Amino acid sequence: MNSEVSRSIFKIGFFISFLSGIMIPFLEVGTATFVVDILAFISGTLIMILSLFIRKYFR
Repeated sequence: MNSEVSRSIFKIGFFISFLSGIMIPFLEVGTATFVVDILAFISGTLIMILSLFIRKYFR
């Protein structure tokens, strides 16, 4: 597998989790926007972890 693919996936996951992490302190707890932002943060983090595992596996 090309290392550029896993690096790009990692960058996308970082972008998602970074932006949602910045927004978390400014959102009101208990709203739908807060829940969606938390889910975006979790999914971005999981994408980053998964891309690291894929990169290590195919090396």
